[in-house]
Amino acid sequence: MILKNYVIAEHLKPFLLGLFVFAFILFMGNMGELVKTIMTERGEAIVVLKCFLYLIPYIISYSLPMAVLLSILLALGKLNSDNEITAIKACGLNPIQLMTPVILFSVFLSLLCVKLNDSILPKATYATRKLIASLGARKPSIFLQQRTLIEDFENYVIYIWKVKGNYLHGIHIAKLREKGLPISIVATKGEILPGPKEGMITLKLMEGTIDESELDEPYRSDRTSFNQYYLELRLPPQEALVSKRPKDMSIRELKEKIVEFQKKKIDISPLLTEINRKLSLAFASLSFALIASPLALRVSKGGKSMGFGLSLFLIIIYYLLFTAGQALGEKGILPEVSVWTPNIMLGAVGIILLWRTK
Repeated sequence: MILKNYVIAEHLKPFLLGLFVFAFILFMGNMGELVKTIMTERGEAIVVLKCFLYLIPYIISYSLPMAVLLSILLALGKLNSDNEITAIKACGLNPIQLMTPVILFSVFLSLLCVKLNDSILPKATYATRKLIASLGARKPSIFLQQRTLIEDFENYVIYIWKVKGNYLHGIHIAKLREKGLPISIVATKGEILPGPKEGMITLKLMEGTIDESELDEPYRSDRTSFNQYYLELRLPPQEALVSKRPKDMSIRELKEKIVEFQKKKIDISPLLTEINRKLSLAFASLSFALIASPLALRVSKGGKSMGFGLSLFLIIIYYLLFTAGQALGEKGILPEVSVWTPNIMLGAVGIILLWRTK
């Protein structure tokens, strides 16, 4: 018991240090763009303060797993470099006993992050969007955000892979009809142009196809290819700026939206990916704990610099795989599994190393 308390005490200080460092990095990386957007739209200091408060859940959600990883590598790595692990083995104790409290702590943090990602973070994201909307922004970019399902335009559901200024890439549009399946419009790229009159915009779509099913035979469709296609859209009313999007929804709300989309024959891959994104990110703490614990016992040289370097390497690997998995899921490639790839890989390697340590 004394030994476990000692390990927890050694673990706490680098955990708090890592939490502060990673939170500060994420804050600086996100707050600058928010402040720029708000000030451009005639925002005030109180608005910036509110945005900062709404950003805290996001920062905590991403900082906790990274802090767990760093703290384990530093704490157990220090014990190993000071030959305390060797002394523990000499006393006939199994080094895995040292890992039990930190792994249990990571399980607790993972469960805490499930609640954070499912309830608190979506509310904070939604509140941020409502706050920006209250400034009266009417730019098309407010409506056409990348990598999210857009339902603000009447009778249209739009998904855009990348938005850069007025230029769009990877455009998927479903035009809803009272009868029959939606008309599917897919374009490689596009551009936002002024509409024919106030309150409208025109999407210039390029290099795409239009699939339209027959009303009497819904599963038989005609495909038309185009080099350029102009789609006129009426800007939604101001209140539509605050309609919920997938990242603003809880898992329960996402499941309800999935049922609704299935009835309309609309692709649900982005919604499934978002559900699993929330959960996989929550359990990143456990995956990091499983891989970091045996690694810390195997690295006896390098001290803190080795711990920081190894942490950075694993974080980069994890989030590269996480981002790739999210992209694949949103494109319909195993949306229930793809974002779990880094968790499964790191966790599996960690369990194998733990078994070999035992």
